[in-house]
Amino acid sequence: MPISEPAQIARITVDPEYRPAWFQEDAGAHVPLPPRSLTPPAAELPGVVAVWADTRHGRLPLVSVEAERGHIRYDWTDWRRFVLGEHYCTQTRPLYTRLPFHYHRVPGAIRHVAARALLARQSPSTQGETTFPGFPIEQGFELLAEVWARVGDGREATPPSSEIILTHDIDTGAGYRWVKPTAELELAHGYRSLWHVVGRGEPPDHAVLDWLVERGCTIGLHGYNHDNRLAFLPADRIRRRLDACRGLIERYDARSFRSPSWFRSDALFRVLRDYGMVDYSRLDTDRSCPGGVGGCLWTKRFKLDGLTHVPTTVPFEDPLYWGRSAEQLVDFWLPKIAWLRACGGNIVVNTHPDPQFSGNTRMLRAYDQLLTALFDTCP
Repeated sequence: MPISEPAQIARITVDPEYRPAWFQEDAGAHVPLPPRSLTPPAAELPGVVAVWADTRHGRLPLVSVEAERGHIRYDWTDWRRFVLGEHYCTQTRPLYTRLPFHYHRVPGAIRHVAARALLARQSPSTQGETTFPGFPIEQGFELLAEVWARVGDGREATPPSSEIILTHDIDTGAGYRWVKPTAELELAHGYRSLWHVVGRGEPPDHAVLDWLVERGCTIGLHGYNHDNRLAFLPADRIRRRLDACRGLIERYDARSFRSPSWFRSDALFRVLRDYGMVDYSRLDTDRSCPGGVGGCLWTKRFKLDGLTHVPTTVPFEDPLYWGRSAEQLVDFWLPKIAWLRACGGNIVVNTHPDPQFSGNTRMLRAYDQLLTALFDTCP
């Protein structure tokens, strides 16, 4: 996702009069400022400042109010596209995606250890107020949008109600063994989930997938063969890979997509739009993708360039990479879930049934506890 020049990340401060009830003092509150080449800033903002940005060059007013009329430093439409499209950052292609063999030839347990080492530099464990993006909560862009919705057109912003969406990615054939036990837990709580499946590579287990569909679950596409190359290919090669998955797409009427390992690119999204897919490849705050940190900084579904995106807001297993145990995961995520409900963000959960992730008895117990917290305590 290229940008014309490096983006400046600013920590923001919101005047107490304009802070929503869901504002958290100790959570991340940052916004990427758009480059001048995209949207030249206003010369000055009249009236009382409602939102400030603390930058390396000093304090900048971002939103002000004068005579009940709001003013904003940058063009909001351009700014919103810049952030939601993640054009403030770029993802690097890992060296292992250029190897002449598929990295899944390495045993899953070893791959998991390697992934923990690779993602160690993206750990949120040492984050402070100046670290971006905040994890698991980065509220900066949500705050900015809330204030601008309130003062920009003279009315209070009304957040939508939270939606709970349970999703899973089956990366390898070994994950199919744990699909039914996982889905049975969800069905016991009265919920049907969305399962993203690799289209080629290891053959899909159609008996398991048919069992899911018979019980009201939905099947989506999780790329071609999970070699993590898809997002980095030119558009014509992306199309060839998706066309090779048409058998699975048509058999299960697959209408959603999540890119393997969260890799994203504008080329991939342009192709997905032509296939009528809903994309689940973005995270609101991303420390999970091996390509680097980022995120769309938004917790509701949105449309960009004709493609609908549903950001994942609860990547359930991710804290395992940074030393959390299975038994600690639910307590880790509960504050984020409460915040999402308060601000009207969607609770989009993601797990993997592969053995090195959620395909084991300890993780299944933890997931059951999460479901209890989600559904038995719904307001």
